[in-house]
Amino acid sequence: MVTIGRPRIEDLCLKTSLRHWRRIGATLGLCLLQAACGTPQVAGITAPDDPQTRELVTQTIDLVATRYIDPISRDQILVNTLDGLSEIDDNIRVDITPDDLVLQYDGKTVQTIALPQTNYDQTSVEGNQIWSEITLRGLGTYRAYSPVLRNSDTLDVQAALVSGAIRNLDRYSRYEGPKQAETARNRRDGYIGIGIRVIGGDGYPVVKLVHPESPAAKAGLHPGDQIVAVNGEDMYGKTSTYTADLLHGEEGTRVTIDINKADNRAIVPVEIMRERVIDRTVFAETRDNILIARITSFNSATASTLGDNILKAQLYDGGLKGVILDLRGNRGGLLQQGVAVADLFLENGPIGNTFSRVMAARHTFRAGNSDLTRGAPLIVLIDGRTASSAELVAAALQDRNRAVLVGSTSFGKGSVQAINDLPNHGTLTFTWSRMTAPSGYTFDRIGLFPAICTQSNNNDTPVHRVSTALSQRDQTASMLTKWRTLDYRDEKSRRELRSVCPAHSNNDEFDIKVALELLKNSPDYKNLAFVGQQEIADTFDAH
Repeated sequence: MVTIGRPRIEDLCLKTSLRHWRRIGATLGLCLLQAACGTPQVAGITAPDDPQTRELVTQTIDLVATRYIDPISRDQILVNTLDGLSEIDDNIRVDITPDDLVLQYDGKTVQTIALPQTNYDQTSVEGNQIWSEITLRGLGTYRAYSPVLRNSDTLDVQAALVSGAIRNLDRYSRYEGPKQAETARNRRDGYIGIGIRVIGGDGYPVVKLVHPESPAAKAGLHPGDQIVAVNGEDMYGKTSTYTADLLHGEEGTRVTIDINKADNRAIVPVEIMRERVIDRTVFAETRDNILIARITSFNSATASTLGDNILKAQLYDGGLKGVILDLRGNRGGLLQQGVAVADLFLENGPIGNTFSRVMAARHTFRAGNSDLTRGAPLIVLIDGRTASSAELVAAALQDRNRAVLVGSTSFGKGSVQAINDLPNHGTLTFTWSRMTAPSGYTFDRIGLFPAICTQSNNNDTPVHRVSTALSQRDQTASMLTKWRTLDYRDEKSRRELRSVCPAHSNNDEFDIKVALELLKNSPDYKNLAFVGQQEIADTFDAH
């Protein structure tokens, strides 16, 4: 969480004269009470002085102004933030002139507020505070005119303000309220509980899902079991949310549940210790000493779970003969976990970089000195839904000639989002850097090109797909060269390249069969793994 200090705001008036404002200086606070300093157009302005909303607005404006990947002025953020209130009342309109913020309601100008001078340090605490005070004064004005806004819940008003601040940024920037943010945190980092999902509201809550290897699984709970009581409290008619809240708690504490098993009419009390439960993201199986690992997303346990599966596969008679890493449908997740997954298959050297105008967002990722698979042949499956950190994994393994990519052109999301906790326990997520593969190209908006494209007619066979890819090796090498030298902002060229192997969604067995076919023949695998080989510059240009 980013914490921004705030000085005490004196009860000083914001003068409507821009000239007088500039004489006062940027360090002066702003009056929020119309009785103390008003404009003749407005009478009786009310202004909420909620400390949480004040801190939230201050933090939001500062984060977007200083950390979004592309520069955006504070006055534009100010307009967007207040204009976000139109989601609550569509009579609200906000405009700006070089000198003034213009507040309109129901087609009429209801107030103008002079903007501050620009020749001061806008990154200072005082500078940040000035912009938030103007925003809060505008909020107060609109509360005076809008009954809908006055009667709105504080969280809804906060959501409108923050969502407004980022509404004109890229499509990956978003605001999540406290409940949504908690769900997302649990998905990334896990939660403290027993590891079940329930359906409630009608009769006794019923277990819908039991996480593998969770406390509930170890205690013998199964889908279909009814939860009759939790710590002695009868659960008849209780909602799934209420039930989940009772099951959650501090790590290491115990909860007693009365269970009516699905296959038994008896009610059995079960005592379960709460632990951190992390959603499963790795689903693995072994066929003929080939590990097939599907990764659905990247959370805090993904890399370690995949590593465990690799080590287990090596214990089979005959050892590990190859790995198929299935990233189809993987929309990304924690970037560091994607880096850690790529690191499992690489020895030394670069994995990728991030570049940004923000120093804190610039990173160089490098592999350690060991390949956990000991060089076992590697196939990576991608499709049109493979995105973000999943693409970085595939790009790193392709660029380093460590894997053959099979499938279709990937989604093309090479940007990184920073997740910022807010004072109301929501989160503000926005793009603050872009990723580059080891060879230096960014796959943002272009995606990744597979060495074996599985877009074909329904009568195609895995053998034919592999032989076709081998016969077209030179064309693929030429395509990869164009891919890596493309300016990602060139929309026309981007569309042309992506049309060669159009992105599509595919989760059937055909891609796996193609990968298994390729792994049967080591020379063919190496031939395609090194297609488009080029020298990788082990440097980082922080631009």
